[in-house]
Amino acid sequence: MNPLSNIAVTVNNDPIAIVPNSVSYTEGFGEQNMRAASIGGASVESVYTDDLETFFSMVKFEVYPDIDMVKLIRGWKSSRNQNTVVLTGTSDGKTFRRTFKKAGIVGNYEVALGSDTTVEIEFQSAAAV
Repeated sequence: MNPLSNIAVTVNNDPIAIVPNSVSYTEGFGEQNMRAASIGGASVESVYTDDLETFFSMVKFEVYPDIDMVKLIRGWKSSRNQNTVVLTGTSDGKTFRRTFKKAGIVGNYEVALGSDTTVEIEFQSAAAV
């Protein structure tokens, strides 16, 4: 078994040069709650519910802050939630792919300038497919 370490990232069909080992994401299943409901006689049963407010995905990665990348990031932020991020990779002859549609950078990203700095980009999106 080999880990997925060769992930390719595209944003709006543009391949993005990322910092190796910086990609992570969530599937978008959201969070659930488990509560107890009384059924009498000191007995309870569990009630499992979805918190629909959390049904979105997150995908993040780091990039190096050159002039072209800073311009791209600014465009992604300006596009609000109209971006599409795709992760692809292979491991042991199998293909991995996740697509994040309606993706937007919701945080106020920070651009660190310097020869040894990176910029962390975090998108939130509809649930990954």
